[in-house]
Amino acid sequence: MEDEIVMFVLCKTLRKRYLLACKLDELRKRISAEILRLEWKRLVRTRYYLTRDCLKDPECSDWMVIWNNGLEENLINTTSLSRASFEQLLGRFALFYKIPAYNRAGGRPRKLQHYHQVLGLVLAFYEGSMNYTLLCLAFGIPPATLSRILNEAEAALAQALRGFSPARNVWPTLVRQKALARLVEARQPLLKYTWVFLDGKT
Repeated sequence: MEDEIVMFVLCKTLRKRYLLACKLDELRKRISAEILRLEWKRLVRTRYYLTRDCLKDPECSDWMVIWNNGLEENLINTTSLSRASFEQLLGRFALFYKIPAYNRAGGRPRKLQHYHQVLGLVLAFYEGSMNYTLLCLAFGIPPATLSRILNEAEAALAQALRGFSPARNVWPTLVRQKALARLVEARQPLLKYTWVFLDGKT
């Protein structure tokens, strides 16, 4: 009888130990998965998100260097517009995009203080060779600010282009098209009857 009681207690203890070991193993797996999740979250944030500390001040950004000192080619490479065309569009764009005056009681001032910065940003985005990270670095603004400004600037640019005659598509006359096609064919003999190429985002 005593042996049976001892065996029963021993079995009960072993069963309890086994269940506790299973629970401990499950707990270790859950902790390991949570550590991996947190580490993954940290790595993703570190890798893909630029903070304000690593960005230049917008007044000293690469865009300001291009705007103040850059050649015509630099502006064309960044925005696809010459300086004269950019300034013409800028005059129209400024009517539809508002940069509020800084008020101490109203919080921090806007990151981009000039209309040419905002228009340059949206045109550089449309031009297509710059992703969000490069735009952040070129204009000195963090990603959240970049998204907000792009959304507002796109809406303002759409309004500005509506009814703006220099932005319309004008096709040359048939005589001019033939003359241009001859010029293209003289330089590139395989391109017959071609007078224009279109490229970029639609």
